[in-house]
Amino acid sequence: MKKTTVMLLAVAAVSLPAAAGRESLSLVPWPKRVEPGRGFLTLTASSRIVPRQPALAPLAKVLSDELYMATAVRLSVADGEDRAGDVVLGLEPALGEERYVLTVADRVVIRGGDYRAVAWGTATLLQGIGPGRELRLPRMKIDDKPNLPYRGLLIDVARKWHPVEALRPLVEMCRLYKIKFMQLHLNDQQSFTFPSTAFPQLRSSYRGQRRTYTLEELRGLVRYADERGVTLVPELEGPGHHSGALRKLWGRTGTSCLDMANEATYRGLEKLFGEVCEVFASSPYFHIGADECYLRGVGKSSEEKAFMASRGIASPGGLYNYYIVRVHQIVKAHGKQTICWEGFHRDGGGGVKIPKDIIVMVFESRYNPANNLVRLGYRVINAAWKPLYVVNKRNWPAQYIYESWNPWLWEHHINRRCHIQLERTDPVLGAQMCAWEQPAERELPSLRTRLHAMSERLWNPDAGRTYEDFARRAQVADNLLDRVLGIVEVKVQGLPGGSRGGFFYFWDPITVELSCPPIGTIHYTTDGSEPTAASPTYTGPITLTAAHTHPEKLFFNHRTKRYEARGDVVRLKARIFDRAGRPLGEVTTVRQFWHKRADAP
Repeated sequence: MKKTTVMLLAVAAVSLPAAAGRESLSLVPWPKRVEPGRGFLTLTASSRIVPRQPALAPLAKVLSDELYMATAVRLSVADGEDRAGDVVLGLEPALGEERYVLTVADRVVIRGGDYRAVAWGTATLLQGIGPGRELRLPRMKIDDKPNLPYRGLLIDVARKWHPVEALRPLVEMCRLYKIKFMQLHLNDQQSFTFPSTAFPQLRSSYRGQRRTYTLEELRGLVRYADERGVTLVPELEGPGHHSGALRKLWGRTGTSCLDMANEATYRGLEKLFGEVCEVFASSPYFHIGADECYLRGVGKSSEEKAFMASRGIASPGGLYNYYIVRVHQIVKAHGKQTICWEGFHRDGGGGVKIPKDIIVMVFESRYNPANNLVRLGYRVINAAWKPLYVVNKRNWPAQYIYESWNPWLWEHHINRRCHIQLERTDPVLGAQMCAWEQPAERELPSLRTRLHAMSERLWNPDAGRTYEDFARRAQVADNLLDRVLGIVEVKVQGLPGGSRGGFFYFWDPITVELSCPPIGTIHYTTDGSEPTAASPTYTGPITLTAAHTHPEKLFFNHRTKRYEARGDVVRLKARIFDRAGRPLGEVTTVRQFWHKRADAP
């Protein structure tokens, strides 16, 4: 293993025109107020991170690890008095929720109105160090807070299994781009991923692979997110869009949705929601789903008719709304705020109205358009299909989000007449990007190219900056994300070009070069297995030939239940390890190559 030498440099200042300092910053989202100073502050291995309150100690440790991954300089966490050259973290409640003030002078001081605000300030500090390995910051003062409080990302862990190892990098991405909430779609028809102890029969598997988390995994993920200022929001879908096991637990099973006319359903959900709230204790929200519930066959049995008559419910739609009201009461009893999808129809035709204290996440503007909901007195969150849905190949690029969308605009990719532009004074809490049905390995590459654009439009819609300026800043910030996550850089020579489904074509030998910050050693595999400290050590360029490949069925189609291709492939996986053999960062870097004859189609 190579030795990493860290030079101890004195704190130094370099003269720089103020305007040039401001424009050279690569901050995403762009802050509300930046006052550039003159010169730079260089932090060194003798600098420390000093949390002024014990509650900030976890964040100080997170920042120390991130700075080490990004620059190979390890700052210790210290108590007591701060000194020149330190990074100081402090709570100042008078600043208010999410507002932070970052000052770079003879030391870095970050003051925030709450823990999350200080976390946002440390994310700005990370981006302020720029593209190099030196821990150098321009002298400046930033006073910053978001325009809109709800900035979210949804990950669908029910349709496609996501191990927690694939979720942690997404949390880190949210942190760096100041995305406040990450919603987990925990159940759907394919699986039930929450590990209920009251109802263990809900646990799912597929082809021998588990598709339910352990309590330890979820609690650890919640803690990991909390430490970074990101809050995980649980979603349990109902009365439709759920696994069959949930439907079979309580009452009749003759329809595609839960038995909404049965007290056993609500008693069961009360237990289940209590378990979920205990694990996701830091979330102020509980998303109950409640969209796309098909009511064919609902309300036909004598038991359902009696239930509905006893409660003055006149139709299946009214029963649907009754379910939402009852579940909302359960959520409130656990001290959470209810969010639901835009699925209900006013009073459902059955005299049951949805309470105005439920927040509605509007995605399609088909059932309840955003303008109607606002007129009726609901608070809404923008999850418009266009451009905030990411569904495999259907997505919208950062430039469209940045230039053509705003948080008060709803569009739809199919219904082109859907163009709802609300006023900025309307009760729009924010927006959420929704990643549906994507394999775990596709999430980070897909979302990192567009999430930051949504974040800036929510955080500072009046920044008045061009997309070209944003793209420049975003590229630098994206490179920082690579370093913080521990992504091994891969350069390939000899690829003839062309790709399909994440595989790069090759037919002659190709040369692969790997590199990483000077913080550890790269270990790699070419057989598709996960690298460990016992895997081959990277010492120089790797040559891959047809001999490294193995035949494999590719691209399983869940609709046809068939594989769509067969190919000779090789998967190169690489990860960084420290001297003790522990992995550094959160990501295993993967490159997939498909060997094809030069004359193959």
